[in-house]
Amino acid sequence: MRQKSISLAVLIVAFLLFVISDPVLALAEAPPYVMVATPEVKYVRSFGGPDPGQFFAPHDIAAALMGDTETLLVADTEKNQIKKISENGNFVHHFGDLGIMPGQLNSPIGIAVSHGFNVYVSERDNNRIQLFDFLGNYVRTIAAGNINFQHISSPRGMAVDQRGNLFVADFGNDRVLKFGDTGEFLGEVGGFGGLSGRFSGPSDVALDSGENIYVADTHNHQVQKLNSDGNHILSFGKGGEAPGQFLEPQGIAVDSRFIYVADTGNNRIQIFSKMGTFLLAYGGFGVEEGKFRGPRGICLGSQGRVYVADTGNNRIVMLKVFDRP
Repeated sequence: MRQKSISLAVLIVAFLLFVISDPVLALAEAPPYVMVATPEVKYVRSFGGPDPGQFFAPHDIAAALMGDTETLLVADTEKNQIKKISENGNFVHHFGDLGIMPGQLNSPIGIAVSHGFNVYVSERDNNRIQLFDFLGNYVRTIAAGNINFQHISSPRGMAVDQRGNLFVADFGNDRVLKFGDTGEFLGEVGGFGGLSGRFSGPSDVALDSGENIYVADTHNHQVQKLNSDGNHILSFGKGGEAPGQFLEPQGIAVDSRFIYVADTGNNRIQIFSKMGTFLLAYGGFGVEEGKFRGPRGICLGSQGRVYVADTGNNRIVMLKVFDRP
């Protein structure tokens, strides 16, 4: 009996030594707990509003940091202009006027700035993407007409990756298009539907440093995350008013920690972890500080700044996101 107990003990010790020495088995153990930061949002200021000569239904916004100076570019949709303003809200410059010729605009609805300070503008009613330099001079048309056998239709939000590739939410065709830094068509993902990797009226697209693609899948009331090859990783959200639910989300931005969503129909901004876990909802319907009327575009600035195109209130709202102690 004593001999059997000694043998069993030897076997247990040998097995434990084998597990510890085997890196495959060690990697198969439960991963360590990952702490998710909890955000806090504070209202800073707003630009625009009902005063004449300011914004009229701005739909999107982009931030460009040059040295210590942050410049905001606003797609002032109903005025058919792109406005440049300082981070303090002071008017700097504008370009564009109503028309169909190169350099003219018809309902500019999306805007993106590359790392080389090229400015891309999508036009809802001209069904095209135009490229401008940072001073507002027309450079060329990137996308118009048939793209992969479908006519580009009401293109909306855009994002530019580290290589200069442009991603476009082709709203009317339920897809995301990809173009190279010289404007060549590189491919598409999506198509109409409610299943993973399919879209219904995608309104915006964002990218993270890992080259993952995030899509505001508007009519499906959700956000989808794809890898750089366009393969589906996860989806989160569904139609509703509860925290973590959406009603026609139309804007999205990401950083190293969070996903920021303009939950347009619910008049609020929501923040999620990079894996789609709900963290915070901010806003509600109104004109007061911290309230929105149909927010659409959203972008990230420096030092925790978040800018929101508060479309129905004809203004841009600056927020600041902190980690809650």
